[in-house]
Amino acid sequence: MAMKIWELHGMRLDGAIRTAPDGEADIDGLLLSEKAYLLAIRDFRPAELVRMVQREGPQASANALIAHYGMDAGHTLVTTRGMSGSPRVIRSDEVKPAAAISAYGRRA
Repeated sequence: MAMKIWELHGMRLDGAIRTAPDGEADIDGLLLSEKAYLLAIRDFRPAELVRMVQREGPQASANALIAHYGMDAGHTLVTTRGMSGSPRVIRSDEVKPAAAISAYGRRA
């Protein structure tokens, strides 16, 4: 099985970045989708991301990443909750639209 890029980064950072059970990057409780991680490492070195999460905590780090990428005309990042309740950051194009509900309470 092929390694994810963050697993290689985690090896150099004493395991501070690992794969969460749902397959996403886990930086000390901050979950990032693969697309969000690849976007984040364009501007932040993996060690910088680890330090930010260790210093600020997962939720504040998620907010900082959202703010950093919120002004770009390209892809932005949004926050959700992971399966474990941890803050999860995904790219805006990964957001699934809510299913439409008909007048009878059934999915349209």
